[in-house]
Amino acid sequence: MTSHLWPSSFLAIPVLLFAGATLMVLAYRDLSVRRLPNAEVFAYAALFLLYAEVNGMGWAQIGSHAAIGAITFVVMALLFVLRIMGGGDVKLWSAVMLWAGPQGAITALVIATLCGSLLGIMGWLSQNILRRKRKPAGAPVFRMLSATRGVPYGVGLAIAGIHTLVVAGL
Repeated sequence: MTSHLWPSSFLAIPVLLFAGATLMVLAYRDLSVRRLPNAEVFAYAALFLLYAEVNGMGWAQIGSHAAIGAITFVVMALLFVLRIMGGGDVKLWSAVMLWAGPQGAITALVIATLCGSLLGIMGWLSQNILRRKRKPAGAPVFRMLSATRGVPYGVGLAIAGIHTLVVAGL
C-alpha cells in the first residue's frame, strides 16, 4: 500500500531534497552576486533525469517535459537577445520548466512571474530608499535587492522550482 504523501519511489526523496537545496543555493547566489552558475543550473536540470528514472517515467513523459524545457529555452533566449533577460535566467527558466513539464508549466510560469515581479518592485523601492538615505536601517538588505544591480529573477524561479518539487513529491 502506497501513501499519497510519498513519491512513488522512496529513492526520489533524496533527489527532490537535493534539487531543492540546489535551488536555494542558486537563489542565494542570484541575490548576493547576481550570477546563476552553469554547474548548479546543470546539476538541477540533470537531477530531473535521475528523478524520472527512479519514478519509472516513460520516454513519452520525459520527452514532453524536455519539449516544455526546450520551448522555454527558445522563448527566453529571444528575451536574452533583446536584452530583457540575463543568460543565467534563461538557463534556469528552462530547467524549472523541464521539471514542471506540461502539467505544471502554467503554475510555474505564474509563480515565477509573480515572484519575479515582486522582486523587481522591491528592487526599485530599495534603490529609491538608498538614493534618499545614505545609511538607512537595513542597508545591506536594500543593497542586496537594489535594482541598480539588476533584478534577481533567479529567486522567483527558485520559488517556482521548489513549488514544482513539492508537487512532484506528493
